[in-house]
Amino acid sequence: MYRFVCILVKGFMSLLFRVKVNGKENIPSEGGFILCSNHISNWDPPLLQVFIRRRIYYMAKEELFKAFGLGFILRRIKAIPVHRSGSDITSIKNAIKTVKNGDVLGIFPTGQREKVKGEGEVKAGIGFLAVKTGGTVIPVHITASYRIFSKVIIDIGKPVDIKLPEGKPSTADFERISEDIYSEIKALVGE
Repeated sequence: MYRFVCILVKGFMSLLFRVKVNGKENIPSEGGFILCSNHISNWDPPLLQVFIRRRIYYMAKEELFKAFGLGFILRRIKAIPVHRSGSDITSIKNAIKTVKNGDVLGIFPTGQREKVKGEGEVKAGIGFLAVKTGGTVIPVHITASYRIFSKVIIDIGKPVDIKLPEGKPSTADFERISEDIYSEIKALVGE
């Protein structure tokens, strides 16, 4: 059922937009990793889901699960709900388990859509998850206006080299790693 829906959505999006994907070879064919992308529109998650050849388990704010229809879809695709006020141990454990199980965890490092292109407040959570999973982080940049028949470019970068701190990492270390990952995302520019 999942694959059938992806084929339908991909066909629909291919009719609406001229999608070009660069760097497909940077997506590992197996094994767990974290896929980190800029976030410019509500189109981003389904776009990445159908144009990247691995199933992506997204972290999504809890409020989305309460929206009629959308909540049903998020539960069916096994998205991970995140309580954004304070630390959410359950969502963190589920995210780590996703990567350790060999699956793809999808995260938008700013935790919300960017209000200004290329600018957003990066959360320390992605740095924390990168360290705790010991997993590969693949940066992705989407360039799009999402106007009908416009070009949408997905640039997939090479895995980010996470520079782990010596000793026990601090919050400042997680923030630095998150910023490094976000810089890698912003450095990817579509043609």
